[in-house]
Amino acid sequence: MRLGAYRPSSAGWTILRAVAWTVLGLLMGASVVISVLGWIAVAVESDGACGGDSCPNGSTLHFAAFFFAVGGWILFAGAGALVGFRTSSAVTLVIALISGGFAGNVLWQNVHGETYDAVWSAPPDRPSSLRGKGAWTTGNAIVRVRSDGAIGYGLADGAKKWAFQAPGAQVVCAMSESADRAVGLLAYGREGAACEDVAAVDLGTGKGLWTSRVVQTTRTRQPDARGAIAATGDVAVLPAGKGLRGLDLRTGKARWAWNPPKGCAFVQGLNNLTASDKAIALTLWCGSDKYGAAVVDPGTGASRWATRLPTSAKVETAAVVSADPVVVHTKEGGERGTDQIVTFTPEGRQRAAFPTSTGNGDLEVTRTGFGGKPVSALQVQKDVIVSAVKGNREYSFERDIVGLTLEGRELWRVELGGGVNGLFTTSETVAVLNSRTLGDASQLTVLSINTGETIQQATLTMAAPENGLLLAASSYYLIVQDGEESDSAPVTVFHR
Repeated sequence: MRLGAYRPSSAGWTILRAVAWTVLGLLMGASVVISVLGWIAVAVESDGACGGDSCPNGSTLHFAAFFFAVGGWILFAGAGALVGFRTSSAVTLVIALISGGFAGNVLWQNVHGETYDAVWSAPPDRPSSLRGKGAWTTGNAIVRVRSDGAIGYGLADGAKKWAFQAPGAQVVCAMSESADRAVGLLAYGREGAACEDVAAVDLGTGKGLWTSRVVQTTRTRQPDARGAIAATGDVAVLPAGKGLRGLDLRTGKARWAWNPPKGCAFVQGLNNLTASDKAIALTLWCGSDKYGAAVVDPGTGASRWATRLPTSAKVETAAVVSADPVVVHTKEGGERGTDQIVTFTPEGRQRAAFPTSTGNGDLEVTRTGFGGKPVSALQVQKDVIVSAVKGNREYSFERDIVGLTLEGRELWRVELGGGVNGLFTTSETVAVLNSRTLGDASQLTVLSINTGETIQQATLTMAAPENGLLLAASSYYLIVQDGEESDSAPVTVFHR
């Protein structure tokens, strides 16, 4: 007798029939939902085609589910022949398909990660010749600095709150890295000339609080002098002669003056000054090819320490990466010149000096774009240095993210499927934005700064910018672009 023609009435066969259609329904429901979501991800994130690292996260699960869904009718036919199909089986199957669909959605979200649509985007810069210089976040606002001044947007809705205009046709050429006490510093000057006028801007209202002129008497004056002014606590730090002066951040009144050791001078340059709430760190030119580093107390302007940097040839770069702890990047010229990271103890003793290029790849220390804000591809939080690494993968565009000790020892390493288009660190986490996919989407990965373990993965429905700043504020991630692409949104905000 054929099994399909036999309809047993025993309780055992009833249970078997229910179990069979429940299992098949769960698997088929999950497979169909995963297949649909997977193909949507391929269409949105990979322009309808993918291969290797260009595929969205979870592609292995997607294709396995797809092939199961395609071949599932064979299992349905087999189940019908073996255990039969009744009205009660239809009810069981429908419930199982729906339940499996919900389970498939949950599984896909866990494997693929969440997908975030933009909350809002700011309109492109006009005129299109304007360039982004950097950004600050403060309270409920995001402030983007550009060639002609700064614009404050509401963090939640993108509404334009205010605009600060640089006077005349002057161009913003430098800004403070941070905006303590909701006050940011902008420096501007005639295009191609010295960056010598500074304004303090209230980031709550957009009003200018005070202005001052930077006067330096050193050997060089670079027009593009990022890392030449700083805001820390209630103090604005500006170059003054060969040293620095501290002004009240809100009033501009003089607080202190600092002079470097004899024979040395602070030179406005690329990231030659940075500050935290505990220290001001800067590099010094001490004649010929001699360079040093110094730390100044932000409250009083008193010298804490100054020391020589371990260089011996013509120096191309002497940039401060971090003020607390003090980390400096030095690069000598020539094919045999040393390119290294130098770290110091709080007392000013050299802790370590290690090369940026090893058999494990090259640390990406500097960033292009953003001609106003000091931007480093290498960031420091407490006793961990975080950097993108290039040159050790199959393709030149691929990068790793590494965590290093202050002595240069590798703590962890994470391989990425593409380049690093944005990096944001806190004392607990590392957020990486990368162009892993081919379409109009990008990958956001959040790692533990101590272990490198993945905490979160999400897909953002916008292409990763070539030169972008990744910031975080409140419950939002913010991507700020430099304006090189005339039709791109200068600010795009996503929920965290």
